[in-house]
Amino acid sequence: MLFREKLAYFTDAICLHTMNQIFISHPNSEYRLGDFLIESLKNPKWKEFRASVAFIKRSGTKHIHESLKEFIGRGRTVSITVGIDSRGTSIEGLQDLLNALQNLGDLFVFHNDNGSTFHPKIYLFKNDTESEIAIGSANLTEGGLFTNYEAWLDITLNLNEKYDLEFLETIENSLNEWSTPTEELCYKVTSEVIQQLISENRIFEEAILRTQQRAETVFVEKEKKKSLFARHKVQAAPRPTVPPPVLPPPSPDDQAIKDDADEAESLQVPAVQPVPPQQGKFSIFIMTLQKTDVGIGQTTKGTQRRSPEIFIPLICRDYDPDFWGWPDLFVEDALWTGSKDQNGHGKMDRANVMIRMGGETFPATIWYNPDKRDVRIRSEHIRSAGNIADILYLERGDGTAGFSYYAEIIPQGTVRYSEFIALCSKGVRNSKKEWNYI
Repeated sequence: MLFREKLAYFTDAICLHTMNQIFISHPNSEYRLGDFLIESLKNPKWKEFRASVAFIKRSGTKHIHESLKEFIGRGRTVSITVGIDSRGTSIEGLQDLLNALQNLGDLFVFHNDNGSTFHPKIYLFKNDTESEIAIGSANLTEGGLFTNYEAWLDITLNLNEKYDLEFLETIENSLNEWSTPTEELCYKVTSEVIQQLISENRIFEEAILRTQQRAETVFVEKEKKKSLFARHKVQAAPRPTVPPPVLPPPSPDDQAIKDDADEAESLQVPAVQPVPPQQGKFSIFIMTLQKTDVGIGQTTKGTQRRSPEIFIPLICRDYDPDFWGWPDLFVEDALWTGSKDQNGHGKMDRANVMIRMGGETFPATIWYNPDKRDVRIRSEHIRSAGNIADILYLERGDGTAGFSYYAEIIPQGTVRYSEFIALCSKGVRNSKKEWNYI
């Protein structure tokens, strides 16, 4: 039978024999995909749940985690296959599903490195006589389950009907193909596999994915352009119901802990002096450190250590001047008698910039010299914390906690380094520095 004939055959079969076909779209429907999944996982009639989805995130898994855990705890069968293309799947999403399955179900990742995207969205429930399947556009994210504009078919099959059974088998053939462990294509997920995916920069923490998404946003407000689009309210996702954790019985140490807590309540904490919020188009600046940033200069006897300065190339400053407060928060050096740049700026200083790093808040100076091709952060705290090729992470603050920037050094050899180095995608001419805003 030719493919077109087979397609017509199954189309006619569905029309003639399937008792229930429902088209559903949301976010503003009363019944959304998330409702379907939660209700179906709680329904005792189903013996098996299978799914293949392109992307998963904790925003979605948090809604079904407890229901899925209860489903498999009743002795039911679960098999889920997830794609990891386009950075659409997060570390937390995979970990949530692995935790919910409790080593009693199967979780797979599927990826073809030829550039093809794994993109199905199928959710299937089944028992001996019946199957209900949702096929549509929605991923296992909160948006896909509730708040995005999505469309899907809810198809109920009577497995005592030949045509319905054959139609189910065509779907299951694809699900089987995508959930068969195959070297270099499909792997059963374990904690070790998750770590391997992290090391290969296949999956990332959701905080990284969110900041990267912000970096790719067109900031029309900054450029004072009127957008064609505006925000419109949609029906919110329900709040997931998570049972409280079962606490262990009290131990002899509990009273000592309580005593410490009571003492802590009596302690006075110095009030934080707020500073103005730090402006900027982007939230975070990242840059690899080089010898000029972390070196101390000559080490022979009688020589002095070089001034502690982190070199920020001008291309970085000019990509988002407001992030550095340039030039409005800088003050001309009254003693400067040297050259000026094309904008008439001589040596400029931004003094007493409060930076939070490693549990300590300290002042630093950011300064500019037109004879150089950079601005510099003068801070021994930052210099002494870093090594060559480590990453400087600098996040602007809202000022309420008393600092303008939160700083961190991300060292080589850590999981976070592998995540952030992949985001340092911009270079500097005649330099090994790599950088980006996120």
